[in-house]
Amino acid sequence: MTVLAGVACGLVGCIPPAVLFERALKKGKNAGVSVGVGLASILISFVALSAMIFAVYMRESGATLRFGCALVVTFLAFWGVESLRAWRAANNGSQAGGKDEQ
Repeated sequence: MTVLAGVACGLVGCIPPAVLFERALKKGKNAGVSVGVGLASILISFVALSAMIFAVYMRESGATLRFGCALVVTFLAFWGVESLRAWRAANNGSQAGGKDEQ
């Protein structure tokens, strides 16, 4: 149950920056996403994840490691998938036009 809660909380922590990421990915350079809004979403995500880990620590300190590991692995897996999507979006729009391309 602790691991499932960690997975759920890890996904919840991804929501603020993921919303901006999706908006920027769909609209491209004219997405209207500023650096300040991006930093604010990262700060909100960090505070939320830290508060979740602290709450688990206060309630049941023995479960903190399992919860934290599940939270972090979920968070990193989510952003690993999103980084692949961003890489694809960045590379599909480019045209190499090199000598090897026919």
